[in-house]
This record gives sequence, C-alpha cells and structure tokens, in this order.
Amino acid sequence: MANTIVPGRVALLPASQRGYLLGMRRYLTPARLVGHLVVLVVAGVFVRLGWWQFEHALAGNTLSYGYALQWPVFAAFGVFFWIRLLTGSPPDRTPKGGGPSRGPAAAPVAVPLAWTFQRSAETIVPEPTPQARRRESEDPDVLAYNEMLAWLHADPARRVEGYPGYSPARRWPR
Repeated sequence: MANTIVPGRVALLPASQRGYLLGMRRYLTPARLVGHLVVLVVAGVFVRLGWWQFEHALAGNTLSYGYALQWPVFAAFGVFFWIRLLTGSPPDRTPKGGGPSRGPAAAPVAVPLAWTFQRSAETIVPEPTPQARRRESEDPDVLAYNEMLAWLHADPARRVEGYPGYSPARRWPR
C-alpha cells in the first residue's frame, strides 16, 4: 500500500519513483496526448495498408511486395520521428558563453519581406562556347530534331506523327 500512487501525493513516494513520475509528466500534457493518439492511429493505418498490399502481392500482383514493405517503414519512421521529437533536448537559449550576455544587445536586422522571382540585371547567363555550337550544328541527329521542331512550330495543328519521315521506332534525339 505504501507504493500506491495517489494524485496529489507524489511527495509521499520514494525519491526514485517521484523523479520518474515528475519526468513522465511532460509526456502527458494534453497536446502530447493528442500527438500520441495521432501517431498511434496513423502508424496503425500504415501497418494495415502494408498488410493489404501483402494480400494483393499474394494474389499475384508482384508490385505490391514493394509497397507491402514500404508502408511499415513509413509507420516506423513516423513513430521514430515522434519519439525523437519528444525526447530531444530543448533548444539551448543561453548565449555561447554559458551565462547571461555581458555586451550590448545586437541591433535587429531588417529583412525585406518583398520576394521577387525575377532575374536581376546582374544575372549573367553564359552563352554557349563556339565549340559547343559547332558540335551541336555538326550532329545530324540534332539537326534532324531541330528541323522537326521547326516544322511543328510552323503550324500548331501539326503533330509529330505527321512529320515526313517520322518513324515510331526512331527516338528524337538519340
């Protein structure tokens, strides 16, 4: 009876059990309990999907063998990641010196919030070298391919199958 756990009476437990219970408290917060439940449900669904794929593989679908192995790996990865997230050490918020900083606080840096996805004027796209142009212009396959592209570009209604000399066995370019 001395080792029974009564809520609010943690102080009455031996030191070894008291430390364990106080340490476990951080894993039992409402947010983490929801996380435990989500990880448990998702891992269960992944394992069930792996079993389903295995049944399809036994029925003759050989591609399903790969999927039957992948789903449990996904489940294991999710559980591993959740455990790592829970047991990882919190980020160290103290300065590198170990104690409070002694110098003045650094001024905040202004970061522009306007993102542009355009090439700036300073961006230089190198032109192909004359040797590369020569090699490209001497290759008969490249010349034939470029001729076919020019023919297709001349009329948007044209299709590759209508190109004179088109053969489905020939791949453009080789």
